[in-house]
Amino acid sequence: MRILMVTWEYPPLKVGGIAPHCFEISKALVRLGHDVHILTAGNEEKEEYDAGITIHRIPSAKTPDTISWATYIAHKFEKTAIRLHKINKFDVVHAHDWMMVPAGVGIKKVLKIPMVFTLHSLEHGRSGVHDAYTKMINDLEWYGTYEASEVITVGRDFSQEVKRLFSVPDEKIHCIPNGVDISKFDKSEIVIDRDDYVADWEKLVLFVGRLTHQKGIEYLIHAAPKILSEHPEAKFVIVGGGAIDYYRNMAMQVGLREKIYFTGYVSDETVISLFKTADVTVIPSVYEPFGIVALEAAAARKPAVGSYTGGLKETIIHEHTGLHTLPANPNSIADQMNRILWDDNWGKYLGRNGREMVEQNYRWEKIAKWTTGVYGKALGLW
Repeated sequence: MRILMVTWEYPPLKVGGIAPHCFEISKALVRLGHDVHILTAGNEEKEEYDAGITIHRIPSAKTPDTISWATYIAHKFEKTAIRLHKINKFDVVHAHDWMMVPAGVGIKKVLKIPMVFTLHSLEHGRSGVHDAYTKMINDLEWYGTYEASEVITVGRDFSQEVKRLFSVPDEKIHCIPNGVDISKFDKSEIVIDRDDYVADWEKLVLFVGRLTHQKGIEYLIHAAPKILSEHPEAKFVIVGGGAIDYYRNMAMQVGLREKIYFTGYVSDETVISLFKTADVTVIPSVYEPFGIVALEAAAARKPAVGSYTGGLKETIIHEHTGLHTLPANPNSIADQMNRILWDDNWGKYLGRNGREMVEQNYRWEKIAKWTTGVYGKALGLW
């Protein structure tokens, strides 16, 4: 098949999980013999080739808001798609998240090919639908599910949420999880000095994610004093951008000071090294459609402690690959963290089980085969 994938973020631009998802699924589709073209925004018009993928970067511009940008870039993507289609004859267009709905629908109509739409999260869960602007985003999400031939979601709970909010028929929606590239965790050398993050006697408790309310970082901060009362050897390493000053001040107010380290953004190689050197990863999310961080911890053979919500219900198996906590509950986070910090051997056992889980269920090759099946259904092949 010839697949045209449209995404607002693509490496090296990485804001959230969509960029690595599109890169990894495209690589896996190419390995299965498909021809994949990426349409994405860039600083200048450029065509690139990477891992068998053809990437078309289209110049963007600043607009008053993100919805305006989505409409603006859609027109440019449509023009490029028309030109490319004359040569490549695409079979399907695959749009990712609400910002690509105008582009995906426009390309579908001008090229007269089916559209597949992947939802990675919903405005309803990210920020809530509480004003005219967020309602417009919510409406675009609905419009994407309406216009798409097939809809992909990343988790079972998330699928039910999409069905409930947008009345998507059962036969149109497909739950296909994210994957993880296990080889990155096996091949990558550790590029950090653990001593730069923790003392020899300390245990490294790792958080990876955007510093937002959605990721629940405040609940971890408020759980930390109770954890430290039983495990003074714990140290919290917080990786990611966002409201760092806000959360650093919160940490100081509860007395963490030298027991918490905010790294800000770091390279992918550094993140992998931190996963491999951490003792445990904590994922206190309030809203998490999938929970890729749990899989990355498992790929590094490390246990994860995460909220019993959304995709984390699937990516963490309680007392087998990690532990679940009650969402938005510092006491629950502290209790489960203390359980795992008491017993290093149990943590290693959970980590081994997690690695086995990702090897069996979350390889990108398997994800790509499932996605190919959705393309085939959109094309009426089966």
